[in-house]
Amino acid sequence: MDGAGLSDREQRVLSAIEAELRTDRALDRMLRSGRRRRRAARAGVWGALTVALFVAASATVSEPLLWGCAAALTLTVVTALPQAVRWAAGRRRPGRHPEG
Repeated sequence: MDGAGLSDREQRVLSAIEAELRTDRALDRMLRSGRRRRRAARAGVWGALTVALFVAASATVSEPLLWGCAAALTLTVVTALPQAVRWAAGRRRPGRHPEG
């Protein structure tokens, strides 16, 4: 920064704004959902690639395709598992009764 930075008054105002934004749950959910969508899209792409490689490996009985399928499956699980765990943990929140 070229200038002297924020004045004391500006720093107090900025702190107040940041504190207000931290309490906004709707904003927090909106910002977090964007990351989840990208992760879900990546997991979907890896899943589709896994299925395509599996079908190709099954039809041709090709070892490289089989190894590619195994690698894609590993990446699919690594990408999707954290999201699935978060989803399952959210379904088991205290106060919720299991259905069934």
